[in-house]
Amino acid sequence: MLLALTPIQRTRIAGWLVCATAASYLLALALELSLLLPAVISWLAVAFCWPSLGKSAHKQAAILFSCGVIMLLWGVVKGTDVGLFSAISRNLPLLTMFTAVSFLALTNPEAEDTSQPMGKRGFWSTILSCHLLGAVINLSVIFVVGDRLQRKAPLTRGQIVVLMRGFCSGGYWSPFFIAFGVAMTYANGAQWTHTMVPGLILALLMAVFTYYEMRRYRINGFRGYPLKRDSLLMPILLAILVLVLHYLYPDVHILTIISVAAPIAALLFLKGRPRKQVLVNYIERRLPSVASQFALFLAAGVFSSGVAALIASYPELFQFNIQHISPWVFWSASLLMILVGLIGVHPLVSVSLASPLLLPIAQDLNQLAFLYLSVWGTATAVSPLSGVGLAMVSRYQASSLGILRDNWRYLLFMWFSAGALNWMIFGS
Repeated sequence: MLLALTPIQRTRIAGWLVCATAASYLLALALELSLLLPAVISWLAVAFCWPSLGKSAHKQAAILFSCGVIMLLWGVVKGTDVGLFSAISRNLPLLTMFTAVSFLALTNPEAEDTSQPMGKRGFWSTILSCHLLGAVINLSVIFVVGDRLQRKAPLTRGQIVVLMRGFCSGGYWSPFFIAFGVAMTYANGAQWTHTMVPGLILALLMAVFTYYEMRRYRINGFRGYPLKRDSLLMPILLAILVLVLHYLYPDVHILTIISVAAPIAALLFLKGRPRKQVLVNYIERRLPSVASQFALFLAAGVFSSGVAALIASYPELFQFNIQHISPWVFWSASLLMILVGLIGVHPLVSVSLASPLLLPIAQDLNQLAFLYLSVWGTATAVSPLSGVGLAMVSRYQASSLGILRDNWRYLLFMWFSAGALNWMIFGS
């Protein structure tokens, strides 16, 4: 059947399957039904889009899935309760949130204003635009800001640094970032209100450190992106909506609340008209692009379940005589995960591998979630092989070596700062 369809037909069907995954998952939660249907739909979405996925997505998803299946099968042979259904459906909340939040791209700020703030004002306007808007609307903001800055001249090293750090640092705290969904899923039981404060402190440290570093790039000549108060209206109202819903329904998981609130905000602040046609075009043409994330997230769920099955099968091999996540364990684990991210390993892969090892010794799940968030926000900002890094290289002709060279001090500073915050807030 798949072979008989054209690439365009497969893409359109995949878009609707991605949308149906989120809708059926939320419906199943509301009616207390089995999650079998949304799980099947999510895997069908990957099947329809598999031929069109990039080489990197193909490779990572295939390796994760294969290794996960082998470990699960070995667990079955050893008589371990592996939880096969949990393996194929574990990341459904993440997929639903990711799909819901992706609709916020339809509310991108319009770039009609041709003004270009310069110097310090330009720097702060740009980094706040990437951070505050990106924390809600996500990656599409990078392209809005980057394309605008590139109109008059190619992006400078300083602009690339500001765009990457400003955007990726939203992962430290924003509940609309996929990093947040991953942290809440793999540290299930953590409270988002307990990770937001240290995350916001890290974001502030990012801005201050980057500001003083910009002196190397002659900040007085920095060409910036104008931040308008109107463009902040939607993120502010969306945040208020999430807080209100969380207050009214405290027993509902925060990921579910975001998955409901994001499409509502997207419809209210939709830029194009007619609304129905804009939505259909988005689902059939742009939504299928998240299929690579679907493939990675589903494969990572199988992989993580496989690691857990392997640990359960050989508990004596994974006795590290570590009773809790001490400051030194936090610094060591986070540095290793960041360095792995530098070579192109997606943070989700690092988290899915580390989770079965760290979860048993995590006395405070908020601390574990903060570890994951700090790694995600730093690793994606310094690696030329992360999603943002690849966008800088391919779309704006940034140098991969230049990205590494310009960010190694930042990597060390943010890694150390996250560990110090962990020590002060979560203790030893």
